Amino acid sequence: MPIVEDKGNWRSQLNSKLADIIANVLGQRINYTIRYYSHRHRLPNFKHPKDLSERILSAMLSKDFLKYADYTDKVKVHDYIKAKGLEDILLKQYGAWEDAHQIRFDELPDRFILKANNGSGGHVICTERSKLNIPETVDMMNVILKDANHLRNTEPHYCVIKPMILAEELLGDGKVLPVDYKFHCIKGKIADAFIVCERENGAKYCTLDKNWNPLPYTLPEYQPKQIPPKPEHLEELVRISEILSADFEFVRVDLYDFEGNVYFGELTFSPWGGIMNSYSNEGIKILGKKFNE
Repeated sequence: MPIVEDKGNWRSQLNSKLADIIANVLGQRINYTIRYYSHRHRLPNFKHPKDLSERILSAMLSKDFLKYADYTDKVKVHDYIKAKGLEDILLKQYGAWEDAHQIRFDELPDRFILKANNGSGGHVICTERSKLNIPETVDMMNVILKDANHLRNTEPHYCVIKPMILAEELLGDGKVLPVDYKFHCIKGKIADAFIVCERENGAKYCTLDKNWNPLPYTLPEYQPKQIPPKPEHLEELVRISEILSADFEFVRVDLYDFEGNVYFGELTFSPWGGIMNSYSNEGIKILGKKFNE
């Protein structure tokens, strides 16, 4: 049986279904306004955005935001990473298909991960190919592939990506998931390190500066019991993040530091759908001021 990593997708889909109802009836701006207000308990200013959430949401209201689709496409983004001279941080990709029925499982390695290229939801982790229930996996991946539709009123740029199923190299044994090192970058500089840990138990989050000092941005209910140890290659993680973010006003660069090597995860231009759920009001305010530095 495959292991499915949901990554909170049920919550994302619930929020997106509510967003669909609101957006279809009242429009996208009202949708974002209601979502922001329900979390921040104040009205957003999209005309003159100040905090980070306002900036992301106001940017997504523009059709120009769709230009980020190729960078969020987990297949096409590899071309950008290679163009930056960072091909050595890319995980191996074994193939990409428009339909899970096209996957040649007999040609895949014993261990791998299947995911959608359009950021639409869960993953299927295979730790032993001979024990994989292929019919179940095919059905599951085809459902996941279509799930991007639930993002059309929250993160619309994902919906212009041509949906593909991607088979990728699996880090570790698939039981203990590696720590995610996610760097929010503003104008090519690290604004904070957003660390995702304890992923086997629903995930916890903390925010740190690039020297691994805690930042008071994360709401208490999201925080782990203790801060994960400083990664072995922190300086390299920072260097790579600043290279990959140099072309954008804002982007989150996701990386792994695993068994002596740094690996690329993805680029994200709309973290948490722009709402930044785990961040306090003060945290997004501080980050918003960094756009003027």
